Amino acid sequence: MKILVISQYYYPEQFKINDICEQLVKNGYDVSVITGLPNYPMGKTPKEYRFWKKRKEIINGVKVSRCFEIGRKKGAFGLALNYLSFMLSASFKVIFMKKDFDIIFVYQLSPVTMAFPGVLLKKMTRKPLYLYSCDIWPESIKNILSNENGIIFRLIRRFSKYIYKRCDAISVTSKPFIDYFINLHNIPIDRISYIPQHAEDLNLELNSDQIDDVTDFVFMGNIGIAQDIDCILNATEVIKDIPKFRVHFVGDGSYLKKSKLIVKEKNLDHIVVFHGRHQMEEMPKFYKIADACLLTLKADNLIGLTMPSKLQGYMSAGKVVIGAINGAAQEVIKESQCGICVNAGDSMALSLAMKDFIVSNDDYKDCGKNGRDYFIKHFTKEIFMNRFEKIINELVEDNAHVQR
Repeated sequence: MKILVISQYYYPEQFKINDICEQLVKNGYDVSVITGLPNYPMGKTPKEYRFWKKRKEIINGVKVSRCFEIGRKKGAFGLALNYLSFMLSASFKVIFMKKDFDIIFVYQLSPVTMAFPGVLLKKMTRKPLYLYSCDIWPESIKNILSNENGIIFRLIRRFSKYIYKRCDAISVTSKPFIDYFINLHNIPIDRISYIPQHAEDLNLELNSDQIDDVTDFVFMGNIGIAQDIDCILNATEVIKDIPKFRVHFVGDGSYLKKSKLIVKEKNLDHIVVFHGRHQMEEMPKFYKIADACLLTLKADNLIGLTMPSKLQGYMSAGKVVIGAINGAAQEVIKESQCGICVNAGDSMALSLAMKDFIVSNDDYKDCGKNGRDYFIKHFTKEIFMNRFEKIINELVEDNAHVQR
């Protein structure tokens, strides 16, 4: 089977789509990817991809074709240029490309505009269109456009509905998103499925033992507004006089600079450490540091109900999870008994949870194992790929019957 993947982000950018495509190749599929120029999250394209270099390459068996893209910039206008440039460039490419594939798969993060070339291809080829939604639109844009009655937001809502309605199947990463697609976009329930994101199985081999007498809390991933870094820093300030603990941030993002300023203002420099962004293969050393991993997300809108993929990574590494988050993530933490979770944004409750972990560490000795056991039952790559491949195979078979 030949699969055409459309995703604005791909290697060397670090997203799950890299792993999915490479595993599909290992499983015998012919995979081609249409993507943009790597520039996430800081908007800078590496030198080796500038000036029309490396527009076509094969990465671990995956055929990658890159489109022109204006790098990400701060603010709504800068992001809009980035989003629209990929949409237009990729749309132009798909019009003239060879239509030699069996199914179109869109790995949809933000923005939803990255799916438009897939809709265009579906109209041209009558091939099935399958979308995996990691971010729901227009909900995801509310952090930038808060006025739902404004003309720009209403246009984005109509465009999002147009995209989703034309998909033959949609998978979501969080159960609350199912109701969102049904109620806001009028997508039939039989087109929607729940497939949570997976994490690397290699974390299962990591040793979760404490390495010293300092309690280390580690947050990994994007450092943006939605991740509610303020909640962690406010909680840290409350317990800053407790000896022998540190808070580590591993990642990059739009809120990193502001976070560093807050740390200085609160005189937390001796407690909080920023490690910057690191490649996936470097993450085990930070898991080794962690005695517990932190998970926070704002609850301003429905995005706050999602289950960030870092949770699966934390669980696979056998780490205690301490969260301030609502929705699916809170449900999983409580059901798996892999740690403790308070409501999103409640920095005082988070500080008490962190304090309790510091002073009563033995009470959490089974949490890491509980998380790993739950991960093995629900979140492995094998489970994800089996569900994913079942859907694409059924879509291709059904489409073949219709065409006959």
